[in-house]
Amino acid sequence: MMIKEYSTSEFKEKYTHKSVDKADLFLPGYEDFFCLRLEDLISYASIPVPPSKEKSHSIIYVANGIYKFKKGNKTYEIKPNEFIVIPAGEVFSIDTIDDDLKGYTIHFSPTYLIDSVSAISVLNHFEFLLPFTNSHFNSITDKALVLNIFKRLNALYIENVETNTALITTYILALLYELKKEYAFLKPHNSNIYKALSHQFKQVLFQNFKSLHRTSEYAKLLKITPNHLNKVLKTTTNRSPKQWINETLILEAKYLLNQTNLNINEIAHELGFDDPSYFSRLFRKIENTTPTDYKNMIEKS
Repeated sequence: MMIKEYSTSEFKEKYTHKSVDKADLFLPGYEDFFCLRLEDLISYASIPVPPSKEKSHSIIYVANGIYKFKKGNKTYEIKPNEFIVIPAGEVFSIDTIDDDLKGYTIHFSPTYLIDSVSAISVLNHFEFLLPFTNSHFNSITDKALVLNIFKRLNALYIENVETNTALITTYILALLYELKKEYAFLKPHNSNIYKALSHQFKQVLFQNFKSLHRTSEYAKLLKITPNHLNKVLKTTTNRSPKQWINETLILEAKYLLNQTNLNINEIAHELGFDDPSYFSRLFRKIENTTPTDYKNMIEKS
């Protein structure tokens, strides 16, 4: 069974206050693209946001305050003059938002740039748009240029997103290329072969984690030995393949516990566990609580 990800409009309806008139914020065409000031958006936000997924990519720039949230298995604190990319399909959650938070957020669908470059080319060119990649940019060479792109995209969105598509896609690509220049400094300084293998592992993990749970299965897909895969990931990410696999499974389990009505046995089955008790033990090992207690905590909150 496939678990539905939120479209931009579905996410807006679920996690913004329904009592507020949002017509002046979410303009026609926002489902494919919008660029808003964070200070405008947070007045509508319904927090907390439990583990969720969106079908669109997000790029966030913080000008003031600290933006705290979880992306994948990691907690981030985005400080002033820093950026974060949340790829489409990656699990994220938000517990709190600073009242003095300022900056910009861009959302665009993976197909929005289709007239300029194919969706596959976008992912090949910009690795940080793939799940499980390090996409926290805390050192930008030309902050003024990047900030001006955000400001321009915000102005084009407000002016008329549907008639300004060509200009908007040009500015988005310019922003992505600016971030790509900085992305090289976020990667571990290992051999190109190790970096390529680590990247390939994350791609096949994202595609297969529900059905493949063993290091040896991923090593076979990558045509290397399990020991070599372990060495590559320990070198490039400081985590073993088994850690990546287990943490990804439990992250998805938390998403399913929050966003579906599936029971524990159904979630175990959805994630490829033949033994629900083993799934529960693994969940407790990583989260220090059982899936049942986690579910009860959600229902009480």
